Amino acid sequence: MKNRKIQAKALLSVLLAGLLLITACTSKTGSTETAAGSDAPTESTTEAVTNIDIEGETEKESKIETEANSEAGTEADTEAGTETPDEPDEPIQPGEISVAGPEVIEFDKNDIDITGSKTEGRVSANEGLSYTATGHKFLGDDTFVINQNFTVNFNASDVTKADFNRFSICYVSTQPLKGTVTYTENGKQKTDNFFLEAGENTFSCVTTSYLDGIKGKDITSMSFSTCNGQDADFALCLLRTYDYPIHTDTSEDTYYIQNDSYKLGIRLSWGGGINFLRDLKNKNVVKGVSNLINQADTGRLVQQSYYGTAAEGDYKAGIYNGSQWSYNPVQGGDVEQNHSRIIDIIVAEHSVYVKSQPMDWSLDGQITPSYMENSYTLYEDHIRVDNRFVDFSGMKHPYSHQELPAFYTLSCFDRFNWYDGSKGWTDDTLSYRDNLGFWGDSKYYNDCTFLIKESNRETWCAWTNSGVNYGIGLYVPNADSYLAGRHAYNGSTDSKSGATNYVAPVNTKQMVSYEPLEYSYLMTTGSVEEIRAIFKENKDFADNATLHENYQSRRVPDSDPSLPSVDKGSILDLSDAANKNAVTPANNASVDFDSGRHALKLTAKGADPNVNVSFSSLGTLSTAKYKTLVIEYMIPTTTQEEDTRCDLFVCAGAVTNATADCYVRENLIKDGQFHTLEIDLSGYDWWTGNLNSIRFDFLDACAVGDIVYLKTIGLK
Repeated sequence: MKNRKIQAKALLSVLLAGLLLITACTSKTGSTETAAGSDAPTESTTEAVTNIDIEGETEKESKIETEANSEAGTEADTEAGTETPDEPDEPIQPGEISVAGPEVIEFDKNDIDITGSKTEGRVSANEGLSYTATGHKFLGDDTFVINQNFTVNFNASDVTKADFNRFSICYVSTQPLKGTVTYTENGKQKTDNFFLEAGENTFSCVTTSYLDGIKGKDITSMSFSTCNGQDADFALCLLRTYDYPIHTDTSEDTYYIQNDSYKLGIRLSWGGGINFLRDLKNKNVVKGVSNLINQADTGRLVQQSYYGTAAEGDYKAGIYNGSQWSYNPVQGGDVEQNHSRIIDIIVAEHSVYVKSQPMDWSLDGQITPSYMENSYTLYEDHIRVDNRFVDFSGMKHPYSHQELPAFYTLSCFDRFNWYDGSKGWTDDTLSYRDNLGFWGDSKYYNDCTFLIKESNRETWCAWTNSGVNYGIGLYVPNADSYLAGRHAYNGSTDSKSGATNYVAPVNTKQMVSYEPLEYSYLMTTGSVEEIRAIFKENKDFADNATLHENYQSRRVPDSDPSLPSVDKGSILDLSDAANKNAVTPANNASVDFDSGRHALKLTAKGADPNVNVSFSSLGTLSTAKYKTLVIEYMIPTTTQEEDTRCDLFVCAGAVTNATADCYVRENLIKDGQFHTLEIDLSGYDWWTGNLNSIRFDFLDACAVGDIVYLKTIGLK
């Protein structure tokens, strides 16, 4: 059979300069440096790296010095003696990792000699690693053509026999693959599963016992199948195994990086989500605060989380919080506190890269066929995070509101701040909300949703303590809205408290199997003014253009020129389908957009139908400025009940829930024509403060199927 060359492209060398100078590579396994005078122990360990490249060259036991510094958890950490470099580390970009362990895997043009029959092939390096392969359909000019159950059986070699807890392969594949590696652990055969993206790539993976400190040996085989059932051209170009440092500092498997400004912790046993952030420049601004991140359970942290289908084929999501849930890969773990799996970690002085396989939130112990990658980098006045997600499920997912990211902080940061205008980065007036409810309760959902204006690029938000004007900010370019709120508010400073405050920048996106979803964000701390200034200085750090792929916009118009008789920005224009989400069902009602009538269609599904109307997209609506409630509506003549009264429960000032003491009742006209109803609210003693929301009981008496069309609602 004709021999052909398989040229695997030179893999990217994007890692940090200090990590790439491998002649005497140093890998930090603890906090970046030890404080002057600290008695924290330092251990020196060695990493044995055994590898065979496709030319058969063997390199054994490359000695790599490492340092392990323990995390004391006190103010004496490492802050006193840490030196910040002149230039911070360049981020380790997810999707561009070209290293296996501390070494860059590079290979030039090499021949892979393929001989044998169509049922069994053999690829042999000049020396060292060799294997036989079964399960391929036939041998092409360059490579195996595989589909299901392609198996590589390794002959014994220094590579396969060495003790290891991490392996790397270089491969070429025209389709995404699922794979297994079989080896021996504690005298018993063990198999770990993994996934490979299509392309010419390096894949590195720690064993499932990596965090337990258990080593494997005697790799006997790897098996591969295509994820989508299509034939794949496939070549295995290189295998390396590593005795890899365990990069954790505490019993909770947290790895820390630090500079003069911040100490950041990621919990490896919870998928590498952020569970620790200490502000070293602004200490004790809020008494009792040492960690700004809530880490009460696997669903908290600062982490990736995505939503997909509720049911497809054999897949069926679980029930959570009393509701049917969806496919929901969560970086930290699932609702039963089963932990996600760490896949890989690469560390440097002020940067760390981590890859994980997340759990499905609503299912007990069900790991998802997906990978999450995070790159965390410390700068002088902010933290940068680069995220990447690939779903290998093959399922077709609907458009869903995606958390970008899920962000949990302390209950003591009681005020939510954001920019709600259309003149971004001009130091225009900011907006804020106190006393937000629980975002997960349908009664508060609209009030906790903040839509962003169409032209606004100043897409940051912050949770701060209203008493001292200090907190933590999050900037995600190209976000469309925020979902923010408080759970069990008690003002706690405990990072493990059940009480927490939350925000997620949200875009309506569709997960697409095998296609990467990538975005980046910044975090910083300080006063609202300092947070804004830092984000403004770094506003162009990333464009997050891919957030607008497989995407539906939720942005709202900067103003509404169709309503010239009222103050612009005080009326919800429900003739625009983009504003549909401002009105959501609360009880026995459905909400749909009628494109023919250019209005929302409110349909009664039972007795006492009502909807919640959120005005968060309009910013602050003060009762001192606005006195009149305006509603443009229509009731079809087919409505079965003759009594067409409505009730409007107005939530303003300190009132955040519908109450019998704060409502008005009005008669509506049933003639199939649109009418404008104006209600003077100035005489009510509860019309005070800012308007929060309105519960609209659109038909006091009704039959199932009765309809009211709503075109506008707001204030003048």
